[in-house]
Amino acid sequence: MKNQLYTPLHITKHGGKMSGIDSISTSYLLNPDCLKRQSTKGTVCQKCYSKRHLSIKPSLRKCLATNTKLLTDSVIPEYQLPTINARYFRFESFGDLINENHLQNFVNICKKNPQTMFALWTKNLEPLNLFATQEKPENLVIVYSSEYLNEPENAFWNPYIDHVFTVYEKQYTKDNGITINCGSRDCLGCLKCYQHGGDKYINEELK
Repeated sequence: MKNQLYTPLHITKHGGKMSGIDSISTSYLLNPDCLKRQSTKGTVCQKCYSKRHLSIKPSLRKCLATNTKLLTDSVIPEYQLPTINARYFRFESFGDLINENHLQNFVNICKKNPQTMFALWTKNLEPLNLFATQEKPENLVIVYSSEYLNEPENAFWNPYIDHVFTVYEKQYTKDNGITINCGSRDCLGCLKCYQHGGDKYINEELK
C-alpha cells in the first residue's frame, strides 16, 4: 500500500513576516534565470533574500536542491504530493519557476488541497503557457514579481496574473509619493497576495 502521508518534497516553515505561512520552493542556485538577474544592474534580484538566507543554511540548500530536481524533472505521482493542513500556503519563496513540469506539480498540489489558497510568485511567464491546455485552479493566485526596483511592470496582458508585486527603495518611495500597501511585517495579517481580488498592484518598501 502506498504511504499517503509521505511526500519527498521539503516544506519550509517560516518565521518573521511569513510566520504561519509555509512554503514549497526550489533553489535560486539551480535556476539560470535567477542567476542571470542577480548579475543585472538594477534588478530586485541583486537584493536577493534567498542569497542571504541560503548562505547560512546549508541544510536548507540541500533540501531545496532536492525539491528542484523533483519538481522539474517529471510529474510527481499524486500519492507523493503533500496534504496541506493550512488555509494559506506559498509556492516559491527561494526560487522561481523553471519549466512546465514545475508548474504542473504545483497545480496538482492545488487540486489535491482544494481547502487551501495557494500563492505563487514568479518572474518567469513562459511556464504559464501550461494553462492554454488546462484550467488554472481556482485556489491558485499568481503574483508577478517586477524584475527591477522602483519599476512596476504591467503583466496583466497575461490572463493568468492576479497581482503585480514591486519593491521600492525608501528614498524613491518618499520622492515619488508611492503608496506602500504591502503588510510586509505580517503576511498572515495582510493576505493581499493570497486573494484574486483587491489591489492589482502590491508595493513593498525595500528593507
